[in-house]
Amino acid sequence: MKFRDKLEKLSKKQIWDEYCSFLDLSMEDYMKIQFRLLKEQIDDYSQCFLGKRIMKNGVPHTINEFKENVPLTKYDDYQDILLEKREDALPKKPTTWLKTTWESGSRPEKWAPYTKEMLNVYSRNIISAMILSTSSRKGDFKVRSDAKVLYGLAPMPYATGLFPYLIEPEMDLQFMPSIKQARDMSFSTQNKEGFKQALKSGIDQFFGMTSVVYRITQNFDEMINSGSSDASAVFGMTPGMLCKIAKAKYIAKRDNKPIKPKDLFELDGFVCVGTDTALFKHDLEDAWGVRPLEIHGGTETACLATESWGKNGLVFFPDNAFYEFIPKDEMLRNEADPSYVPRTYFMDEVLPNEEYEIVITLFKGGAFMRYRPGDMYRCLRTKNETEGIDLPQFEYIDRVPSVIDIAGFTRFTEKSIASVLQLSNLPIGRWLAKKEYSEDKRSFMHMYVEVKSSAANSAFMSEQLILDCFSAYYRKYDHDYDDLKKLLGMDPTVVTVLPEGSISKYEEMRNCKLRTVNPTAADIINLMNSIGSTFGRREITLE
Repeated sequence: MKFRDKLEKLSKKQIWDEYCSFLDLSMEDYMKIQFRLLKEQIDDYSQCFLGKRIMKNGVPHTINEFKENVPLTKYDDYQDILLEKREDALPKKPTTWLKTTWESGSRPEKWAPYTKEMLNVYSRNIISAMILSTSSRKGDFKVRSDAKVLYGLAPMPYATGLFPYLIEPEMDLQFMPSIKQARDMSFSTQNKEGFKQALKSGIDQFFGMTSVVYRITQNFDEMINSGSSDASAVFGMTPGMLCKIAKAKYIAKRDNKPIKPKDLFELDGFVCVGTDTALFKHDLEDAWGVRPLEIHGGTETACLATESWGKNGLVFFPDNAFYEFIPKDEMLRNEADPSYVPRTYFMDEVLPNEEYEIVITLFKGGAFMRYRPGDMYRCLRTKNETEGIDLPQFEYIDRVPSVIDIAGFTRFTEKSIASVLQLSNLPIGRWLAKKEYSEDKRSFMHMYVEVKSSAANSAFMSEQLILDCFSAYYRKYDHDYDDLKKLLGMDPTVVTVLPEGSISKYEEMRNCKLRTVNPTAADIINLMNSIGSTFGRREITLE
């Protein structure tokens, strides 16, 4: 029975029990599901070429053997098979392949296979999230099969592009723009066209990338006042939307306040995806009148987690993957010494307020086993007694420290930054890169660079010139960098020039070695203070 038929024929309780009852699991029952599906995956995995290579120390028969004999993996361990899409080497034949960013220009793409069984789980979990997004209390929800949906997520072959294709057979949602229209559009054009259509007829649900939604929200008043007066924009608007816009403009002018999305739209549900969702959630709730439900996942990890009806912490779906967690101190020790094997803990072993790097083993014929996608989470609580949830709830923090992710679009690594600096031929010596936030909560990469005094053109190397040159070369190196600037109206990089030798002097004074990418906030502040910078007076939030 399709979901549209269930909405007509089944009670709310029956639908809730089918899609959201995982939130009622005890920790013991949750782990039973995890171990059962892990055993099934190991059985399938051990029969294929990839599985025999990953599990070269022998097929594990106990959970202890699984941790001891199967190594932790990264994409390098799969690239020769997955980049060539060697389906014969996989545990099950894929139905589709999805891609994501890897290391910018040097290794721009990663591909991940999805089996039919994986897509079935993905579809069910997306519907679960949609139900929960419209809910403010357990068991109650408002989902319409023919709802108008503003869709602001990256298109296929990225993972978020799967959403409409998986939901379309189950429901009659009116996506804005339609799936057919979006297929031939750039991501930027897709968002503009979707919003244009939303203004004509209204929307019931919003699926959006958080950074994009936040930019729309910040500029909403300006967009309404400049766009809705245009004759082409007004043409085709429903009478209801015309009245709402006229009323909102009148009240805004009378009360001298900006127009907010909630003045025009009454959302049943609001789903956000992105690395900075927690940072923007309260502002988005105030602007749209509905608290966003955060979901999390990725190309390699599928749909990992959703918030409950309380929208205050992520719960991992038990049937998507087997989850392990590396404590932050173990992760940092392994980063400093790659030969060190970090300890991992299962879902029933995590502790509140601790930060972890996640490790996943996909179920249902997935390719990745004990895989480190590079994401960090904080355990908020091991159970939610207020909502009666006996499972841990998490907050997504960011990528691992060696990666700087900006708005979910582009990723900087030490290798990619060094490559661009070399290509640009800038006279840069030592440098540091740190993810920081501006006053309006926008993330950016702050580069602290030393200009070589021996270079012939060193005297002309202003911060703006370095930024312009670096950005020009990075746009050629990584097209996502250019897309970010166009879509969000921001340059994701800021440059500060340091006196030559200042980083080494600071390291000698502190008897330490600074991380090149994402040094600690304390080290950045102390470094700047040590050279008499005015940095301390800047209004910047450091992670």
